[in-house]
Amino acid sequence: MSTSHAEVTPSALALMESQSPIDFRSDSTYFGRLPALNFNLSSDTPLNVINNGSPDPEKTAVRANVDPGAGSLMLSGHDWELAQFHFHTPSEHLLNGVASPMEMHLVFSDSNNDLLVVGRWVQAGAFNSDLDPIFSHIPQNTSETLHIDHFNLNTLIPANLESFRYSGSLTTPDFDEGVSWVMLSQPLFMSSEQINAFSSLFPEGDARGVQDLNGRIVLTDVPGFVTAVPEPETYAMMLAGLCLMAFVAGRKNKPLTSDVPTGSVA
Repeated sequence: MSTSHAEVTPSALALMESQSPIDFRSDSTYFGRLPALNFNLSSDTPLNVINNGSPDPEKTAVRANVDPGAGSLMLSGHDWELAQFHFHTPSEHLLNGVASPMEMHLVFSDSNNDLLVVGRWVQAGAFNSDLDPIFSHIPQNTSETLHIDHFNLNTLIPANLESFRYSGSLTTPDFDEGVSWVMLSQPLFMSSEQINAFSSLFPEGDARGVQDLNGRIVLTDVPGFVTAVPEPETYAMMLAGLCLMAFVAGRKNKPLTSDVPTGSVA
């Protein structure tokens, strides 16, 4: 997030109870049918890639800014526009206590400046030619900007859109709450060399630690992940209240002003 914001005091942070990231656990996640994620992403758009603050772990992120109109998400009849995507190392969210080498965040905002972040774990595998234009020439410092003329945003999204969903916060200061999270279950694969090209910039990592759930409900439509089954009445109440998955949860706290979606949020 922009460094122009005031520092968050420990006492103020202690009062925040819906913080991100979290650990998605089989024994504390509920299974259900979730509203569809309808992405509309450009297959040919320019990117401006920056490094906005190595080596400060509270500011670091290699961020790719996208042009207005290059990408959108329709969820439960609500429109979200893609502002940027960036990466963290190691992953901020855990899966049953296990981290991945990296995590990607696609940051969407709506007309009210509420935020929705679509996350995806990054794991080591085959060389990723789609992301090579970024990871072969990662800006090494804040004075460098990488211009990419042609990029297919669809390569960031898997065919399988099963996910985990909850209401949380930014993972960078000021840790504003009211952020809607969709964590896609299918990982993105990159070669170890590509992952190291990023992680070597941040030897101490640029990931925030896992936060307490504090009674929040986490839903998934990943078959076989959930081990705990709620009582029927609890399940009905959960699904009713979790038209939260319509994801206009951000009204509680206005997370950002209009200039921030291009910043290193989440």
